[in-house]
Amino acid sequence: MANLQELRINQGLSQRQLAEKAGLSPGAVWSLERRGSGHPDTLKKIADVLGVRPVDLLKQGH
Repeated sequence: MANLQELRINQGLSQRQLAEKAGLSPGAVWSLERRGSGHPDTLKKIADVLGVRPVDLLKQGH
């Protein structure tokens, strides 16, 4: 399972660009990448931008 950082980089997006597209703060994206988990609404917004399922954003073991 790919994590958020890998998916974001593969699509050529910075944390700031992803945050803007998802309507979130860059800090929210940074935090989610570091923790590997987050609020379901936040995961959904980011997953929609990246074209993946919210579960695909979670790091393995979470």
